[in-house]
Amino acid sequence: MHFVDADDKNKGSLREHKLTEEKFFEQFAALEESLALLQLHMRDMSENVKLFSNLAMHIRRSVCPVALAQDQTRPTATCVPRDP
Repeated sequence: MHFVDADDKNKGSLREHKLTEEKFFEQFAALEESLALLQLHMRDMSENVKLFSNLAMHIRRSVCPVALAQDQTRPTATCVPRDP
């Protein structure tokens, strides 16, 4: 197997690497661990989006209850914030 060494001073030179079965399985295991961590982070981000969405809905309801009553499915631009 041949790889291009991007850090080599002689651009475009090729280095030969022997990829043993053991090294292949080590790299594959590392990829699997990284994928599991990525999936965990993506689940956490998804949960954060749900929480943020609920918070945004709560804020919109408190600021603009009339617009929410008009349409429960989508936000409207008809709300004018109350004067303090």
